[in-house]
Parts: sequence; structure tokens; C-alpha cells
Amino acid sequence: MKLIPAPGSAEMQDAFKSPYVHKIVNILLQVKGEPFFNLVARFIKDHSQRTEPQFSKQLQALYINQRGRPDAEGKFHIPPYIYELIMTLNDFYEQDERKISFQRGAIVELLASKLVSTHCHANECFNNYRFVDRQYASDQIDVAVHSESRKQIEAYSCKIKHTSIQSEDCTNLIALADKAEELSYAVHIGTICFDHSTLIARKIRDRLRDIPFSVPIKPYGLDNMLDLEVSPF
Repeated sequence: MKLIPAPGSAEMQDAFKSPYVHKIVNILLQVKGEPFFNLVARFIKDHSQRTEPQFSKQLQALYINQRGRPDAEGKFHIPPYIYELIMTLNDFYEQDERKISFQRGAIVELLASKLVSTHCHANECFNNYRFVDRQYASDQIDVAVHSESRKQIEAYSCKIKHTSIQSEDCTNLIALADKAEELSYAVHIGTICFDHSTLIARKIRDRLRDIPFSVPIKPYGLDNMLDLEVSPF
């Protein structure tokens, strides 16, 4: 089995090139494991455009949350990346709504691949590839890991929220898992969203009702996303 690029639409390719996407992901990585990580992720999940109710109030709340209490001189000491984040989010949501939609998805995918790649060797973890073997070809995999030396495969579907998980996302992962096992690979499949893992697990069960599978799809949400940094094998 091998990996080949499946970059998707021109809009998705442009989304991955967006400096906003990379800045936001880099800041999320700086605060991973902190409550602020979840606050930012939920903000991005909850807002598809800046005209939504509570947008400005909740954006300001991100800043206030990190401001903390003043020191003895009455000064607030706020990390520079907080200012960068607020300005980036403000500019991010000034864009066309369609661009925002693709870039929100790219944020989840890029963040997921950064976390997963921490337990991979060089050139093993990729965004938007497909697995192929002779007559078999998977659909696009958002985050794909292929280790020929260890005979291991990982595949993850990424969504901004659990309600976006579709049946075809799940069956694509299951078909890949079946093929990987047939070829004697160890395989791990999962779905990653900016939601709680229990909500993701429930949606996966709904989508897989009456569909047999041998390898379960692991749900990764804001409560367990850092588990992606550890090898599942």
C-alpha cells in the first residue's frame, strides 16, 4: 500500500496556504493543554461569520480571559501571541463567508496533522492523501500516516463540528481499515472535531448503524485531542 496526493478543490488548496490558518494553528499549538486552547477552538467552531450574534462579545472575551489580574502597578501582562491571535481572528472573519468555511476546515486538518506528526517519523504524516494498492483506492483522507517500516497505518477524518460527520466519511475509514488488515498492517482510524469526544462518538454510532466493522473509529475531541501526539499502537 502507498500514499498518493489528493489535494481536493482549488478552494481547499488555497485554504491550506492561508497565513491566517497557519497563524491560528501555531498559536493553538503554543497553548495546547491549557483551557485557552479549548476557548479558541470553540470560538472557531461556533462562528462561521462575524455577523453572528455574540461574535464581537465573545472575541473580546478571549482577550479578557487571558488578561488576568493586574500587577501591583496596575498593569496587565498579556503574552504577545494573544494580541496576534485577536488581530488574526478579526481579519480572518473579515473574509468572504465561503473562504472562512474552507479555512475553518483547514485549521482542524492542519492542527490535527501537527499533533499526529509528533509521534511519526519524517515523511510519514500527510494532509489530503489517499491510500492505494493495486485495484483499491481510498477516498481522500484528511490526515494520513503510512509507515512501511513499522507496517502501520493511521487515517483521520477532520470536521469543524460533530454534526458535519457523514456516513461516507465513516465508511471510507472502515474500508481502508479492512484493506490494511488484509495486507497485515496495524491500523488505527479516527475522527477529529472541535467538539467533545462523546458527541463525536454518538454521531459515529448513528452514521454506522447497521454497517459492520472490525476496527472501531476513535473519536477525538477537545477533551482528548492531545492523545493524537501519542502513537496508538
